[in-house]
Amino acid sequence: MQTSQFTTFIFFSEAQAIAFSEAARTLLTWAGANYPETFFRLAREYIARIESADHKIPLEDAQDLLALLGTCCMTTQHDQPTRTLWHDCVRILSKKINDIPE
Repeated sequence: MQTSQFTTFIFFSEAQAIAFSEAARTLLTWAGANYPETFFRLAREYIARIESADHKIPLEDAQDLLALLGTCCMTTQHDQPTRTLWHDCVRILSKKINDIPE
């Protein structure tokens, strides 16, 4: 199997980057005590990439970020608000992933 030497990036507009990062950071603030510190740091690192001036993140990292945020959502005591935030993150990233040209 041949692997690609190119990295696929997801690009965000400033408004999309702000909307995503606000939802993701709020979700992280409600993380439960069982959410591992290493997951928390990695998720914040990925979010910071989206917030950077380029507003981009590699596709593979975006997929990892969705998993990290989903795990965060499972550890919280704040069921309804975190589900809404999780839904917002999934909606924004899913649309961006869907828009990647083949």
